[in-house]
Amino acid sequence: MRLLDRHVALFSGSLRTLMRRESDRRRCADSPYAWLFQPYMGEELVALACTAMPTPTSPVISLAAVAMSQQQVRTSRAFVITLGCARQPESATLRRHHLLCQAGEVMPPNRENLSALVEFIGNRPIIGWKLEPRISALNALLSKQLGFSLPNAHIDVAKLHQRRLRRLHPEIDAPSSFAQALTCWKVPALSMQSVLGEATASALLYMRLQRTMAEAA
Repeated sequence: MRLLDRHVALFSGSLRTLMRRESDRRRCADSPYAWLFQPYMGEELVALACTAMPTPTSPVISLAAVAMSQQQVRTSRAFVITLGCARQPESATLRRHHLLCQAGEVMPPNRENLSALVEFIGNRPIIGWKLEPRISALNALLSKQLGFSLPNAHIDVAKLHQRRLRRLHPEIDAPSSFAQALTCWKVPALSMQSVLGEATASALLYMRLQRTMAEAA
């Protein structure tokens, strides 16, 4: 898969992460989730945006996952949800968070809803802006409910942006914010307030960076 081979160094792959994934794989070997740990052989990816808000009881997590290929972002194939308990003491905070992120229906963070999410993502590689810290709360919830974190290969678009800009303009410090990166590469910001808009913008930025690398090759 050429698009993955080109950026293998950008995958999240600390020793601790790799050991955790291997432990999860062994634990899930005889479960219905075993296929998620198999190598992906297709051409699709999933752009993921995730916003978590801590509360005294459990975090409220809004997320959007959007299927994409090298040529197209398939917003018609998106999984958008806010995970939180409407009856928790912070229900008013939950509603404000949900409205701010414009993140689909508020659903309880139970096994059924989390299973639907991981089955949508499948074993496709995940891309996103500063992905690891953004999905830490989601991974903690998945580990608690399903027994594993997202095992997918990750591509951090922030690292890809910084690496590409340094190669083109080594004298310039790479802009650190997502909005600055979108402006730098002339990518529409869309509705950055919504998690779906953020996921879509991440996908478009990734595609733009891919094209600049192909043109320079």
